Amino acid sequence: MINGKKIIALCTYRIYESQEFTFLSELGKLMPDNNCQLFIYAMNSEIGITNNESAETAVFNLIPYDKVDVVVIMNEKIKVKSVTQGIIDKAKKAGVPVIVVDGHYEGVTSVCYDYAGGFEQVVRHVIEFHKVKRPHFMAGHKNNAFSEERLDMFKKVLAENNMPFDESMVSYGDFWALPCRAATNELLKRDVLPDSIICANDIMAINVCDVLNEAGIRVPEDIIVSGFDGIDEAFLSSPAITTAVCDNEKMAHAVMESLLDVLSGKTNKQKKVKPIFIANESCGCPREDHHIITTVSELNNLFYHHEDEIHVYQNVISKFMMGKELGNSIRYLKENHAKYAQVVVEKSCFNMDHNFFYDDIKDGEKIVVYDSYSDSDKSFPYNEAEIIPHLDEILKIGQPLIFNSLVYLDKCPGFVCYSYPRTMLIDYNQTPNLTNCFEMSIGGYVVTKYQQYLRDKIQKMYENDALTGLYNRLAFISKVNDLFSKTNNKGKMLNVIMLDLDGLKQINDNMGHMAGDSAIKAVATALKESVPDDAICVRAGGDEMFSLMVGDVDIEKICADIEEKLQTASQDLGFRVSASIGTHTSIYESNGDISKAIGNADEHMYAMKRRRKNPPK
Repeated sequence: MINGKKIIALCTYRIYESQEFTFLSELGKLMPDNNCQLFIYAMNSEIGITNNESAETAVFNLIPYDKVDVVVIMNEKIKVKSVTQGIIDKAKKAGVPVIVVDGHYEGVTSVCYDYAGGFEQVVRHVIEFHKVKRPHFMAGHKNNAFSEERLDMFKKVLAENNMPFDESMVSYGDFWALPCRAATNELLKRDVLPDSIICANDIMAINVCDVLNEAGIRVPEDIIVSGFDGIDEAFLSSPAITTAVCDNEKMAHAVMESLLDVLSGKTNKQKKVKPIFIANESCGCPREDHHIITTVSELNNLFYHHEDEIHVYQNVISKFMMGKELGNSIRYLKENHAKYAQVVVEKSCFNMDHNFFYDDIKDGEKIVVYDSYSDSDKSFPYNEAEIIPHLDEILKIGQPLIFNSLVYLDKCPGFVCYSYPRTMLIDYNQTPNLTNCFEMSIGGYVVTKYQQYLRDKIQKMYENDALTGLYNRLAFISKVNDLFSKTNNKGKMLNVIMLDLDGLKQINDNMGHMAGDSAIKAVATALKESVPDDAICVRAGGDEMFSLMVGDVDIEKICADIEEKLQTASQDLGFRVSASIGTHTSIYESNGDISKAIGNADEHMYAMKRRRKNPPK
């Protein structure tokens, strides 16, 4: 419960499909009157056919069981028993009751369509009202529970009407277009054709009609056809299909009744909703349009809106991916169609020390990277206890909250929450495209930034000495060319400081090469930290390094700073580190001056080295 409202978590998929939207819309209307708030956890892609382990199922992990009062699972939408059972197990562990729609699981309340009773109405209408003599059943998959149940009902009605059954009266169309069309074509090879084909669903009925029409066989004059399920296409086709509609508004009311029972302590009850039989043209009855005007209008509206969205989102994704920093990229989303949305992702996505999508990164701290309710483009820490930012204000509106997983390269970096101020199909239909836009934008941005990071790292490895971090000789030539070709440095002071570590051989011989490397690194660090930020610092080789500076600098102070830093390094390392230093300052006139300045500094440095080795007596 949140703010006195009972929270109902509904697990489903494709909320933008017309039947599912009708159910959600009606259920959403019933919620406020019963002091309930609907949280919808939805997938946009189907699982169970090729991939039961889709990363998108992570959306169900977002359910806050400590705040949810009832979990409702649309079993036939999710389709994978292990996913449904996983949600049930978590709910039971948290003491949260569960309602399963169109499924039977132990210890939960179930609300199901009476498919057998609904299909019986269709079969009786064809056999008893139209008095057919040679009925044929187009079944779904062999051994599928729904298909077998409808086959049993077909046999039952035949028996009650003294019509013998044999296996030749059954074909298998697998509930889908291509196998159904193949089965129908095989049926047409028979010498004696059936006078009616009773299909286990509407998709097969539509395709049976099409194959018969292609063969010059009239429906319903030559062969009666019927379907089942009541999908929109059944009423848009010609002829319109005789069917039984699984009325989603009735189902919404049945689920609400079960919710109220569960909230009052009446659990584990079973409720059935009988489909509505609708006779239509495919069996010879008058046409029944059944909300066809609304459907056509919605389809047209959604089609043209979808076309516009695709162009907009492609542009947004491209701009987002190429953005220089996250806040600027977020602005592209705020400017385009992304109202009423909030996006939460793993903070580690933006840690360029690894690649979130390629490496095995555990879930951790999350950030809100997009908040349409805020004027700021900056991301901020996500508080899981809040569920989403601004929740109190959003709940006052009373509309459902919709959660989608973000999936990129088969990993889930976060989620998006939509909180529309009204329930409209055009908004719900927008969610999969928006979710795809978010995941492609953020995923593409992360991968692009990581590629840039790797490019810069490789460039640094190519340019910089691995031990000291100073430029190598090859990089020095490139940096000098850039410096003196892009700016007018003629007439400016050219300064060079040359360093050579004293006694490297003795350090290596007495304390090992690791100590020698530490000494070299200490000299390089002292040089780098003492010169101006725009100085070019180079490891010339071995224990020799130098810095090139343009402009007015205090050479003596820099040398003193280097000496001081080396004294500190000696104390830290436990042995003396010193360097011979040579300097040269002149006025820059041409590139030849650079080589000359380096040569002069080198001579001064070696002169100092000789004095240290052979001090005057």
